[in-house]
Amino acid sequence: MLPGGGKGKPSVIRRVAGTRHNPTEALQGLLNDTRRDRGGPLSPEERRQVLEQTRERVSVKDVRANVVTENYIRQMPRRWRSGDVYSPRDLSPREMVKWKQAKAPKKDIIDMLGISPLDNYKNFSFISEFMTVMGRIKHNKETGLRPVNQRKVAKAIRRAIGMGLHPSVHWHPEILRYSRQNTPLVTTPQSTDMSQSKL
Repeated sequence: MLPGGGKGKPSVIRRVAGTRHNPTEALQGLLNDTRRDRGGPLSPEERRQVLEQTRERVSVKDVRANVVTENYIRQMPRRWRSGDVYSPRDLSPREMVKWKQAKAPKKDIIDMLGISPLDNYKNFSFISEFMTVMGRIKHNKETGLRPVNQRKVAKAIRRAIGMGLHPSVHWHPEILRYSRQNTPLVTTPQSTDMSQSKL
C-alpha cells in the first residue's frame, strides 16, 4: 500500500518524485515503465507524446546553437560578403585585429568630383545636402567625407549663413518650394451648394 491508500509500483513513484524538477524526464520514465509493464508497443497517444518531447529537445538544441553562432558573428569585426574568397589564415585573430581598426576613406565624393566646397558657398542645393532639415551641419558619419573636406564644407556652410545667403534654421526656401511642388497635394472635396459659391 502506498501513502494515500492507492496501489501502484513504488519504482514509478520514486522515478517521478526523484525528477520533479525535470518533468520531461519524469514523463519519459513513466512511458518506459509502462512499456516494460505491458511488454508491447506504444499506443498512438504515447507515440505522439514521445515525438513531441523529442522535437522539443531538438528545437532547444537548435536555439542554443543559433545563439552561440550569433554571438561569434557579433564578435567578428570583418563583415563577409557573398563571393569573398578567404583562406584559413584570414580567420585568425591577427587578421581580425586588422579589421577592427577603422580606416579613414582615401577619397570621398568631393575629391571624385574635383570641386572645392569653399567656392560653392553660393550653391544652396550643395549647402543643403550637408545640413539637416533644422539647419545643423551633418556629421561626417552621415556625409561620408574625409576630415579635410568635412571642415571645408562646414566652413562653406557657416560662410553662406553668415552672409545671409542660406537660412540657419531650415532648408533654403527654393528647395522647400521645389519639394512642395513635387509632393502630391491632398484635395478636399468641394461643396456643391450654390448658395456658398461666389459669382
